[in-house]
Amino acid sequence: MLQEKLTQPDSKLWHFKISQLHQAIILVLSCGVASVLYAAEDTSNTSVPTEDKDVKQLESVVVVGNRGGIRTVTESPAPVDIISGEQLLKQGNSVALQDILAKLIPSFKVDTIKSWTNSYSAVARSAGLRSFGGGHTLVLVNGKRRHVGAQYVTNGSIIEGYQAADLNLIPISAIARIEVLRDGAAAQYGSDAISGVINIVLKSTDHGGSLTSTYGGRAHYSDHEKQNGETYQTNGDFGLPLGQEGFIHFAYDYKNQDAVTRAAAASGQFYSTINGQPDPRETTIDRWNYRAGIPSVEALNLAYNAELPLTDQAILYSNSTAGWRKAVTGLGFRRANSIYIVDEIYPDGVAPIMKLDESDFQTVWGIKGDQLWGWSWDISTSYGKNILDTTTTDNINASLGTNSPTNFGLQKYEAYQWVNNLDFKKSFDIGLGVNPLSVAWGLDYRKEGWSIKATDALAYADGGYVFNSGDNAGTKANVGLIGVALVQPDDEADIDRSNTAAYLDLGLDATQNWFVGLAGRFEHYDDSSGNTFNGKLTSRYAITPNLAVRGTVSSGFVAPSLVQQGYGTTTVGYGPDVNGIYANRKSKLVRPDATLAQALGAEELKPTKSKNYSLGLTFSPFDKFNIAIDAYRIDLKDRIAQTSALSGSGVSAILAANGFSDIQTVQYFANLFDTQTTGVDVVIDYTQQLQNYGRLRWNLGFNYNETKITGIADNPEELQGINVNRVGRAAIGAVTVANPKTKLTLGTNWQYQKFDINTRLSRYGSVISRGATAATDSYYGAKWIVDVDATYHLTDNLSVTLGADNLFNTYPDETTSAVILASGDISGGSKYPNISPFGSYGGYYYGRISYRF
Repeated sequence: MLQEKLTQPDSKLWHFKISQLHQAIILVLSCGVASVLYAAEDTSNTSVPTEDKDVKQLESVVVVGNRGGIRTVTESPAPVDIISGEQLLKQGNSVALQDILAKLIPSFKVDTIKSWTNSYSAVARSAGLRSFGGGHTLVLVNGKRRHVGAQYVTNGSIIEGYQAADLNLIPISAIARIEVLRDGAAAQYGSDAISGVINIVLKSTDHGGSLTSTYGGRAHYSDHEKQNGETYQTNGDFGLPLGQEGFIHFAYDYKNQDAVTRAAAASGQFYSTINGQPDPRETTIDRWNYRAGIPSVEALNLAYNAELPLTDQAILYSNSTAGWRKAVTGLGFRRANSIYIVDEIYPDGVAPIMKLDESDFQTVWGIKGDQLWGWSWDISTSYGKNILDTTTTDNINASLGTNSPTNFGLQKYEAYQWVNNLDFKKSFDIGLGVNPLSVAWGLDYRKEGWSIKATDALAYADGGYVFNSGDNAGTKANVGLIGVALVQPDDEADIDRSNTAAYLDLGLDATQNWFVGLAGRFEHYDDSSGNTFNGKLTSRYAITPNLAVRGTVSSGFVAPSLVQQGYGTTTVGYGPDVNGIYANRKSKLVRPDATLAQALGAEELKPTKSKNYSLGLTFSPFDKFNIAIDAYRIDLKDRIAQTSALSGSGVSAILAANGFSDIQTVQYFANLFDTQTTGVDVVIDYTQQLQNYGRLRWNLGFNYNETKITGIADNPEELQGINVNRVGRAAIGAVTVANPKTKLTLGTNWQYQKFDINTRLSRYGSVISRGATAATDSYYGAKWIVDVDATYHLTDNLSVTLGADNLFNTYPDETTSAVILASGDISGGSKYPNISPFGSYGGYYYGRISYRF
C-alpha cells in the first residue's frame, strides 16, 4: 500500500526524474564495463583477488586526531578505527552507512527505526559514538566539516533537538575509507566533536571503477504483513584523468525500499453503535491497520572528488555531493467512531500517510600547496544546504466537517552552512626532540541558518464542526490533522548566526618513544553561545616496540543548535481543563525566547561543556596480532533536552495570568542536566595464514559504556512550589538505561581461492524502557545476532554474494509493560520495543552482484 502511494499521481514527476537519471547513470557505467569485458583476458583459473598495496597503505594511515600531520593507526596517540570502502561494500547494504558502522565499531551507536515512528526519525536517524547522538559527533568529508540536516534527530527516547550530518546522503561507492576518532576533539575541530570525529575520505583514483547491485528483503512476519522491506540498491563509481596529473572520481547510489511494519490486530469498537447495538461491520473490518515503521524510500545520491594541479606549488581541489530522497510512512489508524473522523469522508476510518520530500547538497572548493615560506597551506570554502518538505495524504481536519480536504501541506524546513577555512602546517627543528616540532594553525568562519514555515492554513484551521449523530453527537470535532504536530504562523522561525574560530595544534616526538601533543581552540559565536576556549593534551609512550600507552585530557563544547533555539509546533485537542470544562486546547512546543516559554522559566540556551579523559594501551605481541584497550570518561555539563510537558493547575494559573488561557501544556528546550559517561573500548585483530587453505582474519570488538546523571537543573523560580518537574522519569531512563551497557562483536573473514566468506556474531546487552511510573517500565534482555555473507569470484572482476543480516531472524523481547500492552492491543501497534539496539524488524536476506573495471 505504502509503495503504491509513492508512485501516485502527485509524485510521478519525482519518480520520473529519479528513474530516468538512474537509468542514464547505469548506461554510462555499462559502456565502461562493456569496454573492459571486451578487452578482458581468460580468467578461468582466477583465485580471490589479493588486496592492492595502496589499499593496505590507506588503511594504516590517518589524518584525524593530529592536525600537524598524518600518522599510522598504531602510532596514533588517540584511538582511531579505519574502515575501507571495500569493507563497507561487503556489508549487506540492507540498511544505511551508519548501520554498517554500528556493526563494525563497537562504540558506535545508531538509533534504530522505532516500531511506531511516523516522523523524519524513520529516515534520518541519530548516530554517534559512546552512547551519544549525532549532535555530539562531528562528521568531516575529506577533512572538511559536513553540513547538518534541517530537522532534528532523536537520540533514543529523549529529544535533545540536535541537528546532525546525515551519513546516508553520501554514496557508499564514493568512499575510499572512513577514519573514526574515538576521542574528544573540540579543541582541534570545534563544536560537536565531544565524543569523537568521523572523517569520510573520498576515492581519488583517475581510472577504474565498479558497479554493484543488491536485492533483498525481510523475513516473512505474518499473513497480514503486506510488505517486507524489499530493497533494490545499486552503486557505481569511476575515475577519469583531469589534465596531465589531476583526477576526477564520480560515484552514485540509488535505493528503492519498501515499507515494513510489525503490527498486530487492533481490538475494541470501530463504529458507533446502532440503537445501542454493535454495528454489523465490526465483524468484517480489517483490524490490521497500523502503518508506522520502516518507511518506503526512493533515494539517489551523487558525488565527485577532484584535484587539478595549477602549478608545481598549488593544487585546486573540489568535492560535492547531491541527494534526493522521498519517503512515505504511515500513521496510526483512527476509527470511524472517533472525534478525528467525519463519517461522510471516511466511513470506515483511515490510517493517514506522511510524505517526506528532501533535497540536499554540499560543495567544497579549495587550493592547497606546500611552498608558502616553508608552510603547507590550504584555503577552502564549502556550502551545504538541506531542504525538507512534509505533506500528508488520506488525512482530515475533522473540524472542517464534510468540507475538509484529504491532502495537506505540513511544514517546510531549510538549513544551510557556509564554512571557510585557512590552514597552515610546518615543522620546526627546535632541538628538543628526535623529530621536528609540527605546528598547525588556522582560522575558521562559519555562517549558518535555519527556518521552518507552515505550508497549509487548512491543516490547522478551526471550522467549528459539531457531530450531529453517532456516539459523538453534540461533541465538537478535533481541530487539526491526525497524528502530526503542526507549525502554525506563530511557530514559524527564520534564524541565523555566525562563528569565528582560531586553533593551534602542536606535536613533538620528545624522544624516540615519547610523543606529546597540545592543542587549543578559541571560538566566538554571535548568539547565546558567546566565547569558548578549549584545550587538549595528548601523549603516547612506547614502552617497547610492541607495547605503548596513550592518553588524553581535553575540554570541549557543543553549541546549541538552531533547532533548539527556534523550533515550535502546536497541537490542538478537544478536552477538559483542570476544572473539567471542555474546549479546544493547545499543546505547544515553543522556542526558549518566546514570551510563553519565559513565563514558565525558560532562559537563553548555553553551550553544553565537556571534560574528556582517556587512557589506553596498544600491544602487538607478534606479527599481525594487535590489541588496543582504551578507557574513557566524559563529563557533560548543561546538556540540552526538551522539557517534559508542563501542565497542571499551577501551570494553568501562570499561563492564564500571562494571557495564554487557551494553552494546556507547554514544552521548550533547556539546559536540564549534567551527565558522566564511563567506558572501555577493546579492539583485537589477528590475521592467520592457513597455507593451502587461504587466509583467515579475526577481529573482536567490545564496548562497555555507562551513563549517570550527576545533576539536574533546579526548577526556575516561576515553577517552584507547584509540583512540576521539567525532567521526567522517562527522560532520565532514556539517558541512563535505554542503551546497552555492553556490546560485543566477533568477526571472521576467510579468503580461500575464489571464496570470500564473512561471519559476525554480535551481542547487545539488556536495556530498560522507563515510563512515567514503574508500572510502565519494560525490561528487554540481551540478544545475540548473527550476520553472514559469502562471495564467489567468477573472475578477477566479477563476483556474486549471498548474505543475511540477522540470519536467525532474532527479535527483541516483547514489551512487558501492562499499560503499553493494553494500548497496543487497542491500536494494533507493535509489541516490540522502540529502544532495541538492533531493531524490531527481524532478519534481512540479500543477493549482490559486483563488477570492477
